[in-house]
Amino acid sequence: MHSPAARGFTLIDVLVSVAVISILVGLLVPTLGKVQETSRRVVCQSNVRQVGLGLIMYADDFKGLLPTSRFVQPSSQSRDSTNNAPQRTVTLRVPEEEQQRGRSSWDGLGLLFQAEYLPASKVFYCPSHWGENPYTRYSLQWSQTGGEIICNYHYRGEGPTKPGSGSAPYGQTTTALFLIDPAQSSLVADGMETRSDYNHRVGVNFFRADLTVHWFDDEHNELVDLLPSSKSDDDAQQNVMQAWRLFDASANDVD
Repeated sequence: MHSPAARGFTLIDVLVSVAVISILVGLLVPTLGKVQETSRRVVCQSNVRQVGLGLIMYADDFKGLLPTSRFVQPSSQSRDSTNNAPQRTVTLRVPEEEQQRGRSSWDGLGLLFQAEYLPASKVFYCPSHWGENPYTRYSLQWSQTGGEIICNYHYRGEGPTKPGSGSAPYGQTTTALFLIDPAQSSLVADGMETRSDYNHRVGVNFFRADLTVHWFDDEHNELVDLLPSSKSDDDAQQNVMQAWRLFDASANDVD
């Protein structure tokens, strides 16, 4: 007596199995992508918080003043804003050709690194960044004495004054942290120099002067449509300033 031969898979069985697996993968990949982006957003939120707290520690040690930036001239100090370039405050260290005699090459948030408030360079980079300034592009320059360094987080360099702040009339801006309206003033956010610096594509993490971090949901593309398409955009200065005002105005309805 011979036992019947075991029945193998037919071509139809294999094709059906492949089709089922393909469907399952197609369903799972977007979900996994969303989970990964959620994780990156949490890491980014932590980075923004650390950078924001670094600003507060710096101000505590420097007579209540935020780190200075050559790209920002607060209205409480000067009415001349022609040289302002707030879209460039993602720059941590300026290139050699822009350095000024007697002044540090580090600028804005870069002063937090120079003064060792934030000695870990990776904290200045968002894991969701997809533009021209990833950490890998500048990793070697952090250990060198020269060369431009750009990060993924935007520094406001000032803040709107609060009512009754004395020497700085309400509505102006100042670098004095003790004069800034804490509940209405955003100080640090995901990059906004150009649209390719818009790290998460659907919203922005930002830090307020009251030491809280929030998410600005850009469901209707209100923010991304403001951002310059390139660094040479003539409206870049005004657009970035308007973006900060959007964050300020969201103080009563942020997550």
